[in-house]
Amino acid sequence: MKLRERYIEIDFTDAIDALVFDQMKPDQANYHGIGEMHRVDFIVEFDNAIIFVEIKDPANPDAQEKGLLKFEKEINDGTLSSTFASKFIDSFFYRWAENKLSKTVHYINLVTLEAEVLLNLSDEISKKISPSGKNSKRWQRHPIQNCQVFNIKTWNENFPNWPATRLPADTVAVERI
Repeated sequence: MKLRERYIEIDFTDAIDALVFDQMKPDQANYHGIGEMHRVDFIVEFDNAIIFVEIKDPANPDAQEKGLLKFEKEINDGTLSSTFASKFIDSFFYRWAENKLSKTVHYINLVTLEAEVLLNLSDEISKKISPSGKNSKRWQRHPIQNCQVFNIKTWNENFPNWPATRLPADTVAVERI
């Protein structure tokens, strides 16, 4: 199953189900209907796990210098990790309310920057996802198994069965018409 977020396409070849969770069109089947909630881009189900996927593509062909500077500022001041955490928490709550979280949940992010820039982002996001990676003795399971951030290269190295590719700009432009 191939899912696309503007210029990035990921082929989740062995998925049971995959959906664009950040659906903004009310006439689409996966429209969530609560605009105030943050949402991850994709939710992908496998035999033994559910993957929440968020994509940020500051290296896209339409990127402008002002936007790149803002994005880097958000990485440095913690705003980006807070946004990623909010997307996970709200998406988790939404799927929990739908009774769709019967499996282990993983949170994987793809950000099109150099790997060195992304080194601490996984840890920062994990710390902001309540309850900061700690378990209660009463819990039967933890809300998140792990949180990782990759760029396209490291994504493909770690997930060869789910290749991520950058689409040509003209392909995306044609589909928007």
